Amino acid sequence: MKKRYSFLILLFLFGCTHAPAKQDAVFQNAPIHALLAGCYTGTMTVQELEKRGDFGLGTLDALDGEMVVLDRIFYQIKPDGKAYRLGGDATSPFATVTFFKKDQEFSPGEALSYKDLTQFLDERLLSSNLFYAVKVEGRFKTLKARSAPRQNKPYPVLTEAIKDQKVFEWENLEGTLVGFRVPPYMEGINVPGYHFHFLSKDRTIGGHVIDFQVEGPRIEAGEGRKFMMELPENEEFLKFRFEADTREAIATVEK
Repeated sequence: MKKRYSFLILLFLFGCTHAPAKQDAVFQNAPIHALLAGCYTGTMTVQELEKRGDFGLGTLDALDGEMVVLDRIFYQIKPDGKAYRLGGDATSPFATVTFFKKDQEFSPGEALSYKDLTQFLDERLLSSNLFYAVKVEGRFKTLKARSAPRQNKPYPVLTEAIKDQKVFEWENLEGTLVGFRVPPYMEGINVPGYHFHFLSKDRTIGGHVIDFQVEGPRIEAGEGRKFMMELPENEEFLKFRFEADTREAIATVEK
């Protein structure tokens, strides 16, 4: 059996004191560049990902919807916008997870849009060079989200695949944003900046977040000072040639 390839980036910032690796490590099972290029075959099971984190996001085999991980439970958001609990044998071609640990907490006391939220956090998080897991709970006056449909081989690139995405718009909905702020130097490895998925309070609906207006949110942020990525060992990844620039593609799929 081929060995899996992995690398570890240790971010030694703000001194040498670190929480246990389990609490401040961000794990990923493939680079975002692979997903953008159309590598949608699941390479890691939910059972394996559970050992790496209890909070996070991603997608499923064949780009079959959105993945949300909250409170140790893995959910799939299908193109109907509904959330389904995943079994341990479900596989993912791309996921980012961590064991969530709160380092900072904020209660703005006012309504925030997506743009307002990112600006609020940028002004308060301690460093732009660390990963941050971000959890936002509140009542969403409006929320716009999407979910991509399952793809068939030969897989199209992601910018083509999401042309058939289903977009949902909800009002007066309680729930949680699950996401990350990724440092700019991780371009091609992950999505620089903010990336959120949503799950309703009753755990029945959700999706990849496009925009929102949240009233009086409670925000928690946890630092990620270690990053580990385990590269896929399947033929699809090993033989693929990565040539395209990711910036334009990321801007397209994140809208």
